[in-house]
Amino acid sequence: MKTRALKFDELETIFLLIKSGVRKNGIRLKANPQIHLICLIQLNTGLRIGDVLNLKVSDFVDGKLSIQEQKTGKIQNRNINYEVIKIVEAYCKKHFLRRNDNIFNISVRWVQKILKKISICASIEGLSTHSFRKSYAHIQYTNNKHNIELVRRLLNHSSVAVTQKYLGITDHDVNTASEGFKVIF
Repeated sequence: MKTRALKFDELETIFLLIKSGVRKNGIRLKANPQIHLICLIQLNTGLRIGDVLNLKVSDFVDGKLSIQEQKTGKIQNRNINYEVIKIVEAYCKKHFLRRNDNIFNISVRWVQKILKKISICASIEGLSTHSFRKSYAHIQYTNNKHNIELVRRLLNHSSVAVTQKYLGITDHDVNTASEGFKVIF
């Protein structure tokens, strides 16, 4: 099954397992604050995993996140939720990270490996690092009255067509919505 956006109850389960650890089906997974923060940042910013893993303490300044995306070279410079910033700051302080330090010292493969274990333990199909970016997109899309242009800009996509594919909006969805819509006076 391909990567997909996650439902709220699945997200709750995933974060619970990351925070507390699990032993199930011969799999042992310890609580992992680093993975927790990585997934939390992805879910709350929509950044790709590579961009999250390359974050430096200095990328967060005055409630803003400012980076150049690896994949596209585009600049992301936007406000981030205050609570998310505080969680990042607390993590950095606890781990004695300085301004120019990388926040994380883990590879994409390692994150994927842990998520695979969580996927098995929680029986969640289609879970990958990209699931958090897709979940972010779906939540933003729903919370902002289906404003696809806003989601396109948040994800730094080049076109609405790319965002439509990302959200899984098909021509069939568009045709069904159009065919079923009428306002007659």
